[in-house]
Amino acid sequence: MDRIFNLVEVDKGILLGRTEETIKETYNFNTRKGGLSIQFHFVMAGPVVFSILKGTYKLPVQENESLFFFNPKNLIPINVSIQPGMKMLSVLFSLDALHDIIDDESIDFTFLNPGNSKKKLYEKRPLSINEILIVKELFNKKIRNKFDKLFVKAKIMEFLSYYFNTPEEKKERCEGLEDEKVVEKIKKAKQIMIDQINEPPTVEELSAMVDLPINLFKKSFKAFYGAPVYKYLLNYKLDLARQLLLSGQYSVKEIAYQMGYSAPTHFVVAFKNKFGVTPKKYIKNSSI
Repeated sequence: MDRIFNLVEVDKGILLGRTEETIKETYNFNTRKGGLSIQFHFVMAGPVVFSILKGTYKLPVQENESLFFFNPKNLIPINVSIQPGMKMLSVLFSLDALHDIIDDESIDFTFLNPGNSKKKLYEKRPLSINEILIVKELFNKKIRNKFDKLFVKAKIMEFLSYYFNTPEEKKERCEGLEDEKVVEKIKKAKQIMIDQINEPPTVEELSAMVDLPINLFKKSFKAFYGAPVYKYLLNYKLDLARQLLLSGQYSVKEIAYQMGYSAPTHFVVAFKNKFGVTPKKYIKNSSI
């Protein structure tokens, strides 16, 4: 039987789980298996359905959404149903492990505040572009030795710093997103950009295409995706370019033109600015 979901101990009290191979049939597992009370679940291709209290409550989590769950007494099991074509990454913590790895007063662990520390809590929300990039790195990282585990641990800490940002930042993220119609228009605009990635519309054209005032469009897009429109697009393009490089199916020149760069040199500069190395050096390092 194919391995479906495998939990790896990154450090004491920290487990990383992910779908490992092509799923041929529906697979169900219980998050209580890890025995840890703080859980993050990230859906990379979905939806994935979380079922609580033997199916009393069902919570579908869509692609590029996360589900945070805090169960201080570890009493409620959550059943997860993963079907063919779905991808998911999970990070599970013990309370002690979370305290051990984070010593930063700027990070607001609201769920541990007095009055909350004994309550069962969950939060479902979309991932920002920075969080998506980290989740993808964790999903693709092979864990072969202690140095790989250190890398994974560092990436988990980086994710936590984005997820539990300051109250002011959290407030900014939510402004303008109470209207579901606005959210749908923002999602539509993102899809238009991706579909036309080699020659995307201007911000003004996008706002007109989804029928939103320009100021509301820019503000809502940044709040929902965690980055301004073209910053989001740049990060998306470079992350996609990196995946294409690793596939070995395209040359640097071909990828540059696919991503809409007028010259390969412009692509090389942008890639190096983001990842610290040129595309060719990145390929070489990845094959070691």
